[in-house]
Amino acid sequence: MNLLIAGPNSVHVSSFVEKIGFPVHLVVEEVVTWNNVSNQYVVDFKSFNLFKLFGNWIKLFRFVKKLNPDIIHIHQVNRLAFFLIMIASQLRKPCVVTAWGSDVLLMPQKNWIYFNMAKYILSKARFVTADSIDMIKAMNVIHDHSEKYILLQYGIDLVPQGEKENIIFSNRLHEPIYQIDKIITLFHEFLKDNSDWKLVIAGVGSESERLKRKVSELDITENVQFVGWLNKEMNFDYYSRSKIYISLPKSDGMSVSVLEAMSAGCIPIVPDLDVSREWVQNMHNGVVFQEGINPLLNAISLDQENVSSINLKIVTDRATRIASNKIFIELYSKSLMQ
Repeated sequence: MNLLIAGPNSVHVSSFVEKIGFPVHLVVEEVVTWNNVSNQYVVDFKSFNLFKLFGNWIKLFRFVKKLNPDIIHIHQVNRLAFFLIMIASQLRKPCVVTAWGSDVLLMPQKNWIYFNMAKYILSKARFVTADSIDMIKAMNVIHDHSEKYILLQYGIDLVPQGEKENIIFSNRLHEPIYQIDKIITLFHEFLKDNSDWKLVIAGVGSESERLKRKVSELDITENVQFVGWLNKEMNFDYYSRSKIYISLPKSDGMSVSVLEAMSAGCIPIVPDLDVSREWVQNMHNGVVFQEGINPLLNAISLDQENVSSINLKIVTDRATRIASNKIFIELYSKSLMQ
């Protein structure tokens, strides 16, 4: 199959590309060094310069036409997806789109431009996958076409469970939507009666320096460690050693990181979103955050071994990469037959 994959430089896209099972072509916004890529085309549609956007569109059109893919799989409903699906429509190439979360939950609500851009992408795709019912509901509001919206996880590699330490692990981006500052505040409160615990904050972003200053101002630098951007092996190491994993975004699909942490035996702390409750029952196999109650205190009251056993079965049954990839390939085949 001559497959073209498009998306941002993200660990989610790189993992998908490297595990799909055959070489692919890639359209991405910056040069990447991923395995399993036959060739890549780098293009940037973030500019507001109309001449630059049109020039990039022409170049991308020529690239896709020359490549002549059987199918195009676009990750994330964004500007790149808009221009690429327009090209695919003109060249009569079927597209599968994977929505990520805020791209259909939040961005279309900002203004009519984002709404109509998302509507166009959803209307032109043969199938659109999403990892939560919440996202599928949002897509039906934008463009009512429920039969082509498929509930499907990216799929993860199970993380081996190691000897657990008093570590709380967070590895979401340092951007306002992920509320890392709130996690630091909760940990500061938790630390008063649990001084032998550490908070490990991975990731980078626009708020990194502000977050480090906050830790310093709270005088908890000995208990908080910023470890920067981690590769897959280093992430897995922290999952395997951490007792608690915390992720509190304002909006999200079902995070791959949360699923990986669950498979590694971490007690997950997740935001009070519909997608969270599809996977985590509060005080049963994790903690669903509610204002006024410190979720870290609730987490340490749970039985680690019991939670680990429950979550490993959930993730194995519903979210492994092998099962997900098989369904993605089936969607490619169905798209070619339509």
